[in-house]
Amino acid sequence: MSAAALALAKEPRRTLAMRLADPAGTLAYLSLMFGLLLVSFPMTFPRLIIASWQNASLTPMMILFTVSVNLGLYLTVAHRRSAKPGIVAAACLGSVPVFVLAGLNFVVQATIAHTLAGTQPNALARVNEEILAHTYFALIAAIFGPFLLIRLGQQFKKTDS
Repeated sequence: MSAAALALAKEPRRTLAMRLADPAGTLAYLSLMFGLLLVSFPMTFPRLIIASWQNASLTPMMILFTVSVNLGLYLTVAHRRSAKPGIVAAACLGSVPVFVLAGLNFVVQATIAHTLAGTQPNALARVNEEILAHTYFALIAAIFGPFLLIRLGQQFKKTDS
């Protein structure tokens, strides 16, 4: 084995250190787009989200969207910093949004059942508002949650000194 090959073999693997500022910028753009869609299409956009929820296609679409955004953001940051993405972080980015969105789906189901069980006037409008708010906050949680877990995990990782 030549000296150059030995030097290349001993090169430490540079792993990607995530900052919470990386997903925060993406979440700001996502919030802006969600708000612009609500302002631009005040009847159509909420009706589309509610119809998707009633057809049971909202959660799978949100899972696909958030996993795609998370992996795209993670790979973009890895490429920008010339670091190799870790397999544990990639698995976290793929699985945590599924658990977050599935868990929050149960929460919204319970909230809607509670709302409809009461004697509130105009309960259907309130249910629609809850679905719309749940969609926005679930997207934010599903995108930010995995990066928060990765960042917390990086703090406990031993550094070789």
